[in-house]
Amino acid sequence: MVIENGDLLPEKKREQIIAESGFMKRILEDVIKVAKSHASVFISGESGTGKEVIAHLLHIKSPRCEGPFVKVNCAAIPEALLESEFFGHEKGAFTGAIAKRLGRFELANKGTLLLDEISEIPLSMQSKLLRAVQELEFERIGGVNLIKVDIRFISTSNRNMKETVEQKLFREDLYYRLNVVPIRLPALRERKEDILPLAEHFLHRLCPENKKTFSSKAQELLVEYPWPGNIRELANVIERTVVMDSSSIIEPEHLELEFCPIKSTTACLSLEEVERRHILETLTACDQNRTKAARVLGISIRTLRNKLKSF
Repeated sequence: MVIENGDLLPEKKREQIIAESGFMKRILEDVIKVAKSHASVFISGESGTGKEVIAHLLHIKSPRCEGPFVKVNCAAIPEALLESEFFGHEKGAFTGAIAKRLGRFELANKGTLLLDEISEIPLSMQSKLLRAVQELEFERIGGVNLIKVDIRFISTSNRNMKETVEQKLFREDLYYRLNVVPIRLPALRERKEDILPLAEHFLHRLCPENKKTFSSKAQELLVEYPWPGNIRELANVIERTVVMDSSSIIEPEHLELEFCPIKSTTACLSLEEVERRHILETLTACDQNRTKAARVLGISIRTLRNKLKSF
């Protein structure tokens, strides 16, 4: 299953959502269903699972698709600037306010507002946000006029929100106001059937003219690797491999996975075969320099020569 979320987006922002696993197919079916409503959606999941991509899909497939899609990265905005970022300010409202500025709420009118990583908003701001979300109205900082808006809210977080609410780090009333329809995106390790299709997609996108392929061992490693960084990590690994290695066939050692050594495949091999592989791999690593390889292996050049002859 492949869904294109970019029919109405500029070419550089178009993305494909690839789903072969039953888990993801069910989620995408729910997303398409929910998109037709105006209900607020809360997307949870680990970093790199594609929360923003799903948020884009919700907007593109909604009746608001002709309206703006505005994102607020709540984790990246300093606390002192959050209120102005959300609601805007009037000229002269504070030192440095040299002109009127529209906030993200106003810019998202008749469209969708994505509150990305909303769990990072400080408690002091959450009460003001709750009022604006409930009433769909607010004042700019320094302003006296009430501004009404028509917005669909999509929120995301990589935290366990139940624990965050229980720890009094996030207001329960705000959470339930935004969490009308919850969507949890699985980690990549929970949707193994999607790993190879995603890897092939990234490979083709990076080098459409170059017929690079994954060896069977590389495919096995991609599926078995836990992917702590999820889809973002997979995309980065494929890009690094394409940039750093010119081989037409991608082998496990080309992937250079950061958090997991290449899984040993020697458990069912004879001692003679293990020795042969180790010597040949060492020789390759030493650029076929037998003297250097012998030194690394801790054997004489004559012994190495005899071993190679026997191989």
